[in-house]
Amino acid sequence: MNNLTFKRSKYFKTSYENNRNISNIKKMKKAAIILIIISVIVPITGTYAQKTITLEDAINTALENNPAIKINKTFEKEADAKLVQARSTFLPRLDFLGKYFYANNLPGFYPLLGSDVPVMNNGAPTDDYITLHPMAPYPNKNRDVFTNDLNLIYPIYTGGKRINAEKSLSVLKEAYQKDTKETEASIVYKVNLAFYNNIFIKQVIDVYDDVLIQLEKHHELAKKAYKEGVRSEFDIVTFESKIQDFKTKIVEMKGNKAIAETALKNLMNIPSDEKIECSGNLELNDSLQEINFAEIEKGVDEGNYKMQSLLLKEQVLNHKKDIIEAGKMPTVFTFGNFHVYHGMDFPPFDKTWRSGYAVGVGVKMNIFDGNLTKGKSMEIQAGIDKIKEYQNGLSLQLRFEVSKALETLRSLEAQKISTISNIKVSQKAFQIAQIGYENGVNTSIELNDAQLNVLKVKIQLLKIEKDILIAKAKLDYLKGSNLE
Repeated sequence: MNNLTFKRSKYFKTSYENNRNISNIKKMKKAAIILIIISVIVPITGTYAQKTITLEDAINTALENNPAIKINKTFEKEADAKLVQARSTFLPRLDFLGKYFYANNLPGFYPLLGSDVPVMNNGAPTDDYITLHPMAPYPNKNRDVFTNDLNLIYPIYTGGKRINAEKSLSVLKEAYQKDTKETEASIVYKVNLAFYNNIFIKQVIDVYDDVLIQLEKHHELAKKAYKEGVRSEFDIVTFESKIQDFKTKIVEMKGNKAIAETALKNLMNIPSDEKIECSGNLELNDSLQEINFAEIEKGVDEGNYKMQSLLLKEQVLNHKKDIIEAGKMPTVFTFGNFHVYHGMDFPPFDKTWRSGYAVGVGVKMNIFDGNLTKGKSMEIQAGIDKIKEYQNGLSLQLRFEVSKALETLRSLEAQKISTISNIKVSQKAFQIAQIGYENGVNTSIELNDAQLNVLKVKIQLLKIEKDILIAKAKLDYLKGSNLE
């Protein structure tokens, strides 16, 4: 090695060592920050052993534990309770009322001033007179009073109020069940999203690990070539810098993986310190060619749970409107009463117990309520019109989302075919660059570029496969088939 080569090598060594030190300091700071974030999100000490879960495990756990689903099920219980109340109107009402009281002003009979009444004989007056003292009631008598009443009322005809109330609440329960299904379908989609993100990050880390192993081999090769005088120290520094870059990226990706796992655990509603490992890959089990795109676009309104809920809620309001309109009709009812009284009669009969009964038929009808019924009917009709507009808006949104998902799937399928072809080309180019570097034809920069191109295409393929699975999961959610 001549003097010029030695000076140039020394210059490169000093310059790259300084740059490397500055770069390493920055990377160490970045790595330290990421490690701090990981330590906050995932505690080092935990009471749970790591658990390997599949997508099916994650979905089943989320459907069983997620609080949003449990909240929806409480609405179903409320509808059941209201339905019991509505059906009670088909049964007679029987109630008992018993009272005891002491009163000091109940009426009693007291004599008045007498009056002379002539004695008649065969219709002719005689000279004799009889003095009569009439009795009159005055409220100044003290006595105990007992009253017992048993009343029975049963509506015979209500103008359709009872029937429509029962139908309304039965349909309302179905609507709440569809709301629960919509929440479950949404949770399943979100679990798919979180799970595939975990698998994606895990496989990206595996790719980074493979690249890191290759870089370390190239680093050893460069050191050997440097000792033999074939390569300069610049190659060693370059590989060391790349190795540190990938170590930092791996730490960063592990931090992202911890965040993705936390999102999945939140959906599953399991403790944050429970360690989980997602099992699976990003391979699509069925071909996109098997998907009937035209059939999906046509039947999305029928399958979507949110649309089904809106249709049922429209029926609920229609029944409520019928109930309001039934207020114009008469209500016919029968009634019966059995009573036992004591102390309610005038003396001397106030000392005895008296019992009896009464039965009959009654009619109640709203003659004029100041247009109250009309106003309530108009209010419900406005609610029906509002739900119909919601249905129209949701239908447009569903068609757009489905069309978008289908076009995304078509585009991703084409990108996948192209990327698979690019992987073969990039791997072949990397093999050529590797052979060229080993034989002193290519530089370390060319080798790194070829290797990074392979890495880029592999990660691109992983992202495409993840996006295909997510788009398919979104499509299943929109058409209401991800719970089947």
